[in-house]
Amino acid sequence: MPVIKNSDVPFEEVAPGWKRRIMINEEKGPAGACMMGEVILDPGASLKMHNHKIEEVFFITEGTGTVVIDGDTSTAEEGSAVLLPAGSKHTMINKSQKPLRFSFFHPGIHVGREVFED
Repeated sequence: MPVIKNSDVPFEEVAPGWKRRIMINEEKGPAGACMMGEVILDPGASLKMHNHKIEEVFFITEGTGTVVIDGDTSTAEEGSAVLLPAGSKHTMINKSQKPLRFSFFHPGIHVGREVFED
């Protein structure tokens, strides 16, 4: 069973204030049926509103974020898990003054992603 150390997987800047590293997917691991990684959002940064064809789970490891799922807004703080149903339009926003760090997990490797303009 492979062990992937976070020190071996650098973060990539996806957009200003948004860094991501994919720890497990079909290339890394390799995984045939799941995908997971980690995101850091700087203060004031957010993910673009998007969806996936399969479920996603966020687990907040540091900080507090505002999550919007199909128009419903909630606060997710350190230790919170967030379930994002398949097809749901969602985003995560860091309105705090500290970095927001969370892990994400998909129960599949072909997650599909549609991004919606603001």
